[in-house]
Amino acid sequence: MEALLTDIPEKEVLRYLGHDRQIIDTDLKAQIERCINSVKSSSRPRLTYTVREVKDGIINGLDLGGNDIKILLSSCKQAIIMAATLGPEAEQMLRRAEVLNMSDAVILDSAQSTAIENVCDNFEAMMRQKYKEEELYLTDRYSPGYGDLPMESQKKILDILFTEKRIGLTLTPSNIMVPRKSVTCIIGISDQKQRLVLRGCANCTLNRNCSYRKGGLCHD
Repeated sequence: MEALLTDIPEKEVLRYLGHDRQIIDTDLKAQIERCINSVKSSSRPRLTYTVREVKDGIINGLDLGGNDIKILLSSCKQAIIMAATLGPEAEQMLRRAEVLNMSDAVILDSAQSTAIENVCDNFEAMMRQKYKEEELYLTDRYSPGYGDLPMESQKKILDILFTEKRIGLTLTPSNIMVPRKSVTCIIGISDQKQRLVLRGCANCTLNRNCSYRKGGLCHD
């Protein structure tokens, strides 16, 4: 399946920047637009995924640890395991900006975060449509670091997807993905309609220190 980057909404970039309805002057607006265009032109999104059988909330061959993922998959017979990245070109552009223009770098970082979310949203929408035609339903997507799903599970996901070979995505010893603007996730497949039981700040490991939550900008 092709990885699609279709939009980088300015309002989402502003959310990542911690914008709280302040007035944006002409120069800043132009800078944000320029950075968004730079991310669009430099991104080469790629993704890979597999579908595995699930039994008792555990994915075949992939015990990730934690209880939340088991709850998410409790009514599922299968699960989608996915990894996506904006690619090394976007990573290189961001690293250059961090040396040459820190103001641009901050905006580029937010724009890239918005971009990779768009790639994941598009993938999820396509999969929802695919399984809807089979009268099946998808859960929320769930990533390492959310709830009690440990960051250490990243390596298991990348290994099972062969991401280094397939999309050039690797992992540092401290569980940082390279390129940095990359995402892994699990999505359950069920024959029962799903409700968003694990969405919201209460299940996020950053909820106590989240600047979005403090500013009323989170998607609770």
